Amino acid sequence: MAETGFEVSASEIRRRWPGMDERERHDFASNFHVKQDWTENDTEILEIIMQDGSDLIWSSCALAMLRHPDRNRAVEFLIERVRLSESGHPPLNYMQALGLADDPRAVPLIRPYYEKYLNAMEAEAATSVPEDVFRGPVPYHAFLAIAGDLFKITRSEEYEQAIRKYFDHPNEQVRYWAEHALDIEGPTTLKRNAEYAKKRPAVMPSC
Repeated sequence: MAETGFEVSASEIRRRWPGMDERERHDFASNFHVKQDWTENDTEILEIIMQDGSDLIWSSCALAMLRHPDRNRAVEFLIERVRLSESGHPPLNYMQALGLADDPRAVPLIRPYYEKYLNAMEAEAATSVPEDVFRGPVPYHAFLAIAGDLFKITRSEEYEQAIRKYFDHPNEQVRYWAEHALDIEGPTTLKRNAEYAKKRPAVMPSC
């Protein structure tokens, strides 16, 4: 991301990977999916990461898995990561990639998370909207992200309506998450995009 056109050979990564610590591996893998031009060399690097990594590393480059030319291998790898996840938090990055992969095999694995967080959303009725929607007792972001992943795969009205319910939520951040879950540029998203555009430094004309 910092150096446009930066390239590194798979042979170099294969040589250096065993000696890299977790932070170095994470720094490399987390920006891998933004590479514009994907080559066979990149696929070979991705294979190195897939064969020798950890949840921290794999989840940081989950979207890069979708650029693997063997889509079935990529989907099966992501499904296995969700199945073996032992984290106390939902494996949202893997599920996001599976949602974009649009593969129905992922639904049985993601659905239990949806049901768990759907029940957890009921806490809002008892506690009202928390001051901190990021860390409060109501799992807005996790629920809406998971529902969005399932909607991308199934196009089911169940998930769409579960998300649209929060389009009019009193908290702006929750409304934004809901619009993002359905990839809709609603009023909150448009407002934020306009605010972001104002904050960006003006681009100086080239000489």
